[in-house]
Amino acid sequence: MENLIAIYIAWIVAKTGLSAPDHPRIHFVTVADMAMRHGSPEDRGLELQALYNRDEGAIYLPQGWRPDDLRQKSTLLHEVVHHVQRANNIVLPCIAAYERQAYELQIEWLREEGVADPYALIKTNELGIYIASACRDGS
Repeated sequence: MENLIAIYIAWIVAKTGLSAPDHPRIHFVTVADMAMRHGSPEDRGLELQALYNRDEGAIYLPQGWRPDDLRQKSTLLHEVVHHVQRANNIVLPCIAAYERQAYELQIEWLREEGVADPYALIKTNELGIYIASACRDGS
């Protein structure tokens, strides 16, 4: 896992020009525990693949996470983007706004991995990303 995180951080730094942070802590938890930690009522229908805790600087992955699954690997990369954003003190108008860059880099990484339709693989589209990254009242 440490090697994979190092590769992802190097790739993100190369794509963004941001500074490389220390590695995030990784926790493997039940999907129910991840959902409880996520706690956003508007996202109850979301299939939670991973979670980044900005306060802890930690990534939560579901028990049974498989390093050979391209979708799960791309989700980890997405969460590492949030860790790099946090470490570089990126300030955006709301927490949801951090999703735009994470999704863009996740999709770019999947394309580099040879995925013809990364949106289908991660089960979203441009509208879904727009909604996920839009600031709402109080967020």
